[in-house]
Amino acid sequence: MAFKTLTIKESTYKKLSRWKTPGESFSDVLDREFDRKIETAKDLLELAKSKKGVGLGLRQRKTAKKAAA
Repeated sequence: MAFKTLTIKESTYKKLSRWKTPGESFSDVLDREFDRKIETAKDLLELAKSKKGVGLGLRQRKTAKKAAA
């Protein structure tokens, strides 16, 4: 299995950390949350765009709902 190093903002790291369960890797979290293996950073970006409004923080969801109304 190949590994890649990603650089993310500390705030993003903290969000991902909250989603992790004991014994789970960050890859496991991403696979679980996005329902498929992510092969490239491009795949991750495309998937994030397709899940607009899903998996966002509470404040962001409220803002997204207000904008949609």
